[in-house]
Amino acid sequence: MSRRSYLPFAALIAIVAVVPLVVRYPTLEAQILTAGMLALGFSLLLGQMGFLSFGQATFNGAGAYAAALAALHWHAALPLLLLAGIAGGVVSALVVGTLSIMGTGVYAVMLTFALNEMAFYAAFELKGITGGDNGLRGFVRPDFLGIHLNGELAYYYVVAVVFALAFYLVLRIVDSPFGHVLRAIRENEQRAKAIGYDVRRFKVAAFAVSGALSGLAGALYALLYQFVPLEAIDFNTSTNIVVMGLLGGVGSPYGPILGAAIYTVLANFLSTIWARWPLLLGVLFCCIVLFLRGGLWELGPLLRRAFLSMGGGGVAADTKPL
Repeated sequence: MSRRSYLPFAALIAIVAVVPLVVRYPTLEAQILTAGMLALGFSLLLGQMGFLSFGQATFNGAGAYAAALAALHWHAALPLLLLAGIAGGVVSALVVGTLSIMGTGVYAVMLTFALNEMAFYAAFELKGITGGDNGLRGFVRPDFLGIHLNGELAYYYVVAVVFALAFYLVLRIVDSPFGHVLRAIRENEQRAKAIGYDVRRFKVAAFAVSGALSGLAGALYALLYQFVPLEAIDFNTSTNIVVMGLLGGVGSPYGPILGAAIYTVLANFLSTIWARWPLLLGVLFCCIVLFLRGGLWELGPLLRRAFLSMGGGGVAADTKPL
């Protein structure tokens, strides 16, 4: 990460730290952070590697169920529950990634959808393990280092710390040689193969990282509500994750966080006012697809260029997204 890249990261962490003290909805704000991690996992596949995945809920649900079952049957400590969530996400992502990259183009996308549907119906049928359509409940948040996490604000800061660490890791991955190879695959897969990269291995590894983020988010969400609904692994959840990512923009790691925040706030507040609130979201989404394909995060560089041009044609600044 360059020094310039640390500034927006520091600003984001400051916002995450201060917001619950000003806007007192810690549960909603924790949900925004978990949704942001899901959108971030999606953006690693689409924004960095150019692979559109409609199976992200598979990783989210696997992580949520793994953490919940570990809490329910083994009363594991918080770090172990989070590791269980990561393991669930990674294992499911390795399966989905290995199978889906056997296809190409739209067929690969449809494989992620089909595997998500298979995972959903498996969770629905295995009622003795997952609770089926009644969901999985009966577990509680464990204390951590003597700190009781029953309070909403205390648990929010646990989510915030995990989110900050995960986001920093993503920034490092994007700027690493691994991230450069993923972008090479996105731009020209055949050229990447010709150079000598094992494209299949890099694709599966990208799925594993995406699965780790999604599984971790699922574990945090499960402990947030102390409940895992069947919807955690539903295809509709995968669709929502895609919308979050595209809404904010997948060209920058910050875009998916913005998209997740907007989507989650709209879903929680507008749904109480108007039952057909998704119509507004649909209009917004169509406008972004038609006129702002880089997502809402792209507005920053666009406004900056407009401001510089209005200022009298000064030296053009680097407006490359962070």
